[in-house]
Amino acid sequence: MRGQNPLEDTEQRLLPAPAWGLVIALTLTAVAAVSLLMVFGWGVHPVARGVVPSPAAEATPIQSILRLFLAVAVIGGLASLGGIAARRIGQPSVVGQIVAGLLLGPSALGALAPAATELIMPAAAMQHLNLLAQAGLAIFIFTVGTEFDHTALGRQRTVVGVAALSMVAVPFALGTVAAIPFASALAGPTAGKTEFVLFIGTALSVTALPVLARILQEVGLTGTRLGSLAILCAGIADVLAWCALAAVIALAHARSPAGALTTMLLSAILVLVALLVLRPALKTLADRYAATRLPAPASLVLVLGLIFSLAAATDVIGAHAIFGALLAGVVIPRNARVLGTVPDRLASLNRALLLPVFFASIGLQADVRMAFDDPTVLLGGAVLLVAAVLGKLGTAAVTAWAGGMPGRLALGLGVLMNARGVTEIVVLSTGLSIGVIGAGTFTVLMLMALITTVMTVPALRLLGLCHPERTSPAPMPRPAEKERLA
Repeated sequence: MRGQNPLEDTEQRLLPAPAWGLVIALTLTAVAAVSLLMVFGWGVHPVARGVVPSPAAEATPIQSILRLFLAVAVIGGLASLGGIAARRIGQPSVVGQIVAGLLLGPSALGALAPAATELIMPAAAMQHLNLLAQAGLAIFIFTVGTEFDHTALGRQRTVVGVAALSMVAVPFALGTVAAIPFASALAGPTAGKTEFVLFIGTALSVTALPVLARILQEVGLTGTRLGSLAILCAGIADVLAWCALAAVIALAHARSPAGALTTMLLSAILVLVALLVLRPALKTLADRYAATRLPAPASLVLVLGLIFSLAAATDVIGAHAIFGALLAGVVIPRNARVLGTVPDRLASLNRALLLPVFFASIGLQADVRMAFDDPTVLLGGAVLLVAAVLGKLGTAAVTAWAGGMPGRLALGLGVLMNARGVTEIVVLSTGLSIGVIGAGTFTVLMLMALITTVMTVPALRLLGLCHPERTSPAPMPRPAEKERLA
């Protein structure tokens, strides 16, 4: 967590090449166990319309637990395999994890063999699976908050801040304008036009800081001027995007400007209390008991309690729970000895187990057929994809070039800032959960996020800013090359 990227792919560390066989064996074992459930009558039995199943036909608690375990095993195993496969071709693991979810969901397996999908992932287990996925999301957002370092801007904070602001403002404006003609077709069932277009602008303005950091490491740009500038601009852009998303959520929940203002005011008060009271208090306690190390169970309870308490607080006041989890990561003391390695181990476990389930569940919610069934949705998605690329890549490249960066490096910065990845997925899943966008819009925007992420490494190769042999795994660039790129 500290000193490493919160979404740094852990397959290379947790799952080396020999572990491929282990993951495949575990997945096949889970599938075989599901088959046994069906043979022994524990599977899904069709119920005639209007007939209420008898209590004897309901699954026992141990059967429900087993179904949930098998669903997690299948989804998590295939998501891990997808992540490893994506890494092998030089892409972030999140791409493979979402594709695995698409293959398991209504886009592929659900369309070809719906009975198999219901067998592997019964409806009774999906509710609990979604809870696990949301817990993984909260812990992930917490780790993102722990990586935020406002001191990293140094003396160039004004210049970098203005550049990052332009890289958010222009895509936001393009997104809102491009969304207006498609509002009636793309907006969610309960969303007003205002919150919908503001949400689209927010979705198009984000940059995936966690995935970006991993890409920089893989292509050997970590520590260069280009890489450092990209990280700083992406960090500021994400903070601004989270603030805009908070405003959209407040407006969507409140259904009136006055209610939205109340939610934003309460959110601001909570942030001030957390930063001015809670963070100094935690820092004082961590310094006072620096020589003490709590037992691992106690540390785990404290960290999880902080995450979910603040998440619940933001949820109660009308904001989304992810903002409370983000705030928990910001206020927790860095390198607190009293907590030991529990925060790092929690983040590693989350990346290895719960987070792949979350990204796979995103794919499970998307039905690619919906994007092609409605020409208006498909056209709207194409227009928003063009607006997203032009707004983010074009603005970043022009801003960097105007600031004195050579043209090739300026284009490289634009390509890096255009990677949306995990941050976009989180934003889109939030919009779907609050009803601002519908399922079809969610699908086309998720495809947009995947496309803008997948194109990053090939575009950098085309610009000569990385080499194929440097991806997966990526050695650091030689000093002479660092000087050239800087």
